[in-house]
Amino acid sequence: MSVINDNIYRLDTQLDQIKQEINDLHSASPEIHKYTHHLDANAKLISNLENVISSLSVPSKSRPMLPLEHIVELTLKLSYPLGEPHGLLPDASTDRELEELAWLAVTKATVQTLGVILRSLLDRNLLLSDEISYWDTILGSYWHIGVYTLQTLPFRIWHRLATFHPGRSDSSSKAWFSTSASIQWTHFYESMQRCFVPGSLRALRTNLLSPFVAAKSEIRRKREWLKVMKDLNAHGIGLLMRECFPAQANDDDYNRTSYIFGSDYWRKTVCRNVIMMRTFLQKLPSDNSVLDSGENTLSVANHEFARLQTEPDGKCSLRAPDLVAKQLHDILLRLLPAHNTLALTTFDKHRRPSCLVRYWLPLSMLFLTASTSFKVLKNHHHQLIGWVASAVETTVEFWSNWVFDPIHRLIGTIKHDEKSEIALMSKNSLEADRASLERMVVDFILDRGEPKPEDYVLDISSITNKVREGDLTPVLKAYEKDLRTPFVGTVRGDLVRALLIQIQKTKVDVEIAIGGIDALLKSQELVFGFVGLTPGILVSYTSLRWFWDLSGNRRGLRMGRRQDELRHALRSVHRTLISPTPTSTGVLEYRDHGLLICDAEVLLKKAKTLLRGPDLHAFREDVIDLINQRMVVQQLEIVNRMGWVYSKWIQ
Repeated sequence: MSVINDNIYRLDTQLDQIKQEINDLHSASPEIHKYTHHLDANAKLISNLENVISSLSVPSKSRPMLPLEHIVELTLKLSYPLGEPHGLLPDASTDRELEELAWLAVTKATVQTLGVILRSLLDRNLLLSDEISYWDTILGSYWHIGVYTLQTLPFRIWHRLATFHPGRSDSSSKAWFSTSASIQWTHFYESMQRCFVPGSLRALRTNLLSPFVAAKSEIRRKREWLKVMKDLNAHGIGLLMRECFPAQANDDDYNRTSYIFGSDYWRKTVCRNVIMMRTFLQKLPSDNSVLDSGENTLSVANHEFARLQTEPDGKCSLRAPDLVAKQLHDILLRLLPAHNTLALTTFDKHRRPSCLVRYWLPLSMLFLTASTSFKVLKNHHHQLIGWVASAVETTVEFWSNWVFDPIHRLIGTIKHDEKSEIALMSKNSLEADRASLERMVVDFILDRGEPKPEDYVLDISSITNKVREGDLTPVLKAYEKDLRTPFVGTVRGDLVRALLIQIQKTKVDVEIAIGGIDALLKSQELVFGFVGLTPGILVSYTSLRWFWDLSGNRRGLRMGRRQDELRHALRSVHRTLISPTPTSTGVLEYRDHGLLICDAEVLLKKAKTLLRGPDLHAFREDVIDLINQRMVVQQLEIVNRMGWVYSKWIQ
């Protein structure tokens, strides 16, 4: 909700309260019995007026202003003179309720007209601020001025050619082509020789730099004109906001009692506001004298309003709402479009160049190289398609092998899926090798004649238990004994058997160690699943973040940029308050007050992109207090309060 919308909504709310009190007053008044002789006619007229009043009410709090065509149509219904057969009022002097409802409808139309004018001026001022910022950026760099000179060079050449006198240009061209080639080259050589005379070098440099200097002068002239237009609109905004239905400290009770009980204050206020809007729109500026048009407009409006009151039919004019409706109709159909047309015409002359002017050089280069580019693409389209297909295939394989598969295995690990378990060896491998070792040791001992036959079963069981515990003492003793006579042991085979048994023992020990490692891995299987998933996630996140940053959707940078914009907008408000010299009463002039409203509008727009909920509501209340407060000292206190209250978002 903008500053203008809040002002229109405030006024419409007051008028709705006045309408309710009018209805309550006349429904409880004994004068209602005087309508009995023409009850049907008055009821129809009252119903028509109430329909017009309802149509002129705000549709919503966020969009309180009606379309221009709708307001024109409703003001046309209110423009019939009193007593006309098709008018809304049969006799305003004898029917007080009808008169009050008619004035209420005219007041609502005046409020809507005021909103349309203010919104038009405010939107135009925001555009002017953007254009002024653009020209300031161009003037801040010689490179930008040079680019602007190059952009507008074709139009400058065309303008130079168009300024030549046609007759003289034709005669000069005929004289040039009628001479011989040798004479033409002689003249050309002499002119080039004169350019390099010591006194002519400065002139040559001036001629070469003249387009740059002309462009710089043109930019400054356009910027100054835009500033003049901005000041004019600011005059109008400040004048209309301060003088037309100004906000009071007690808005809820503002002049309602005096209005209902027959005072002409409200009627005079409406008439004066309509005259002021018409006077402002009638002044179509053409030079820098518009800077003092605020006070001039106010004095002219007051003079015309005083003349209206002193005329013989002034009293009747104040009691004739159809005359005010006709003026509103004229404002909406004639004055406001004429004012907008002139402002837009001036704005179009001094705004930034069009996109075609700014980008004619790259577009021309693109157009000239289009055929070559198409040929290159046509000759290498198979390679380009192959590159694209390879890139897509690589991306798909990466996501499948390094992202989706690890995630699938990780989910299986969490669900204790046996297929997803980590295993370094099979489950039965250790048992088979250990049983083989036991049989090898038992057979080795039995072949050497140990144990005795009567202790066979007992000794075999004890040997098996010792081998399971890793004790190979009988085999090692036999191995040590055969090492004394290695040749005999080798021939007999006991040395080789003992050596092979030890190799099998080493294999079993290795499998036991691997089994421990396997158990350790299984206990930390979830951790290793996340470790395996991490590279794919990191690469995917980095790639997506790079693409996100490349597309410009950088949330952190955007948030920082929004904070900077909000801080700069608050700085503009503070600068507007301290830059001008306030009047003797400590109140800003109309132009400065209008600039403050424009800065407040920008401040609200920036705050909507950053604040939410109660913070935005409180910020909007502070902006409304800033606009409604007239004293500069108190406005600066409000800005300082906003600075420390919302320091979280602007620092």
